[in-house]
Formats: sequence, structure tokens, C-alpha cells
Amino acid sequence: MKQILIVLPMKCLTGAEQVLFMIANKYHKEKVSLHIHFLYKGDENNSWDQLQGANIHKTYYSQKNVRNGTLNFFGKNIFGTKQKYDIVITSHVAITGLIGLMINLGRIRTEKFIARESTSIFLRYTGFNLLKFKIFYFLGYNQVDLHVCQTDLMKEQFIKAKPRYKNKTITLENPIDREMIQKTSEEPFHVQLPPDFLVSAGRMIPEKGYDILIRVFKKLKKKFPGLKLIILGSGPLQNELNDLVDTLKLEEDVIFPGFVSNVYPYFKKAKVCVVSSRIEGFPNVLLQMMSQNGKVVSTLCAGGIENIEGVKTAQTGNEDSLQKAIEEALLDQQDYRAVFDAFLDKRDISNFVKVLENN
Repeated sequence: MKQILIVLPMKCLTGAEQVLFMIANKYHKEKVSLHIHFLYKGDENNSWDQLQGANIHKTYYSQKNVRNGTLNFFGKNIFGTKQKYDIVITSHVAITGLIGLMINLGRIRTEKFIARESTSIFLRYTGFNLLKFKIFYFLGYNQVDLHVCQTDLMKEQFIKAKPRYKNKTITLENPIDREMIQKTSEEPFHVQLPPDFLVSAGRMIPEKGYDILIRVFKKLKKKFPGLKLIILGSGPLQNELNDLVDTLKLEEDVIFPGFVSNVYPYFKKAKVCVVSSRIEGFPNVLLQMMSQNGKVVSTLCAGGIENIEGVKTAQTGNEDSLQKAIEEALLDQQDYRAVFDAFLDKRDISNFVKVLENN
């Protein structure tokens, strides 16, 4: 039986983890022996719990934090039994470097090591933060057999910084699992939603641009007084965003439900779905929104978004541009459902995994 190893920093379902989950779910259906290692278990309930069966082997290295999990992972693989897998898949630079180091030391063996970049490291980070990532590139990227970038821009930036890996690097656009989304979207939903609302979703971190979105929403209220804004997710900026809402006197109009396991009913019922990010590798949430709603707005936070027909686009970090795009979407009578469906069909997870295995 084929042995597949997927390693993640923690048990959650943010962008990179969502892609790994889709890959894991695809392999699960094929009845391979699937080993999923989490450095940190965390306490957030999510779809990883749905992967159950005799062929699923989950390992948690820490109940406290990722740092402890990393040390435990390193210790177990240095002093424990050597492990062999047919394919190893990662999607975080630190994890890729760690696995590559284990391969360099002869503690993990694999026929194929696939590493996916989760963001544009060389655009997003500078100084000491960038140096930390460069250390992981040095430790283990020499063992990567296939290096996957989400966009051509990400690929160009990576090859410019790491030209020695040019022949191993491909662009492979993020996948979507239409079957899984359809199943999740049909689950019972009992939340009372306002009749007219915008929705956005993701971790509450500076990169997501929620501060910009809230200020834009304040301006939109003048023209669309009945409109509400729902932002799904949690994170370190929660208090700061609450303070901004209070300052702008939007307490009755901006809703923070927190972490939501099933975002699809929100996306489906919204007047417009919005991605307001400053920078992304590629926003998976954009594809999820497109699967449910024919009206979607996104900033040009990643390469390739400008080429998606039907998505209203705005310049990153530009309130006027984002306001204009949202207004256009609210007033546009055309529904891009059929256009979006055709686009998403090309990004099916089955095709994605096939490319991974054949390159």
C-alpha cells in the first residue's frame, strides 16, 4: 500500500492547511496509507476530524505549542525508527526545511518530496523575519523533488532568490474540491442572517486588510444604509478591529461571528463576497466564495486574480478602489455563476494531485 506523509504546523484550516486537507481527503478516498503529522494539536474543531478510517494515521507532537511540537518531532525522528514513505508533502517553509533536514540526516526516506509555497516569502518579509525563512531553505530545500508555487509571480520571486531550484519549480494554481464544498454547503444552517450584507473571511491579521474593509464599509453605508458587514474568523487583531468599529460607530452594522466551521451559507446568502487582503500567496477563500456567489470582489493581493473573469478587482491598500469595486458589484445586474463554475471546474483537486504525481 502506498505510504503518504503530510506534515503541518498545527491542526487548523487556514489557507495552506486547506490545500493540504484537500490533498489528504483525495488520498483518503484512494485507500492509501495516509500519515498526517501535526506539530501542535490546538483546540480548534475543524474538518481534519472528518478524516477517519483504518488507513488514516494522525500524530500530534504537542498539546502546548508549535515550538514544543517541533522539538518533539525532531527528537522522535532523530532517535526513533527510520521512516520511509512513497510521497511526502508539505506547504510551510519551516516544515519543508525540517523534513529536508531529516532526509539529509537519513532519518526519513521518500521516493518523492513535494513542497508547496504557502505565500510569497520574498515579497512579504524582510530583515530578520526573512532571514529565519532563509535558514529553513538552507537546511532542507536541497531534498525537494518538486517545488510548487501558486502563481507565476510567486515562482518568479522564488527563482530570483533561489535560482538553483529553477528546474524543480512549477506553477500550479490552488485547487478546489467541488464535491466536498457541495456536501458542506448542504449541512443544516440555523443562523439568522441580515437581509443585505457583505461578507469576508479569514484570520484577523494585518495581511487580510480588514481595517481597510471596515473603513470602506463606513463610506458605503451612506449609499446603502441597510447594508451590514460580516467578517468570519478570529485572530490577534480582534480587539483592534472591535475598537475601530466602535470609533466609527458601526457597532450595530459590523458582525464578528468568530471562527465558523461552515462558511458556505454566509457566502451564498451575501449580496457581495469580499477579499480585502494586502498580500496573499493566493486566497483560497476567493475560490470558495466563487463556488457559492456570483458577485465577488477581490483586491489584487496575489498574481492571477486580474485574469479571473467576473471578479471585480481593486488595488491593494486603496480604500477608494475597494469602495468602487464593491459598489460596482452591488449594482451589477449580471450574475457570473456560470462563468465561475467553468473556471472552478479546471481547478478540481483530482487534476491538482495528478500534476503533483506526474511532475
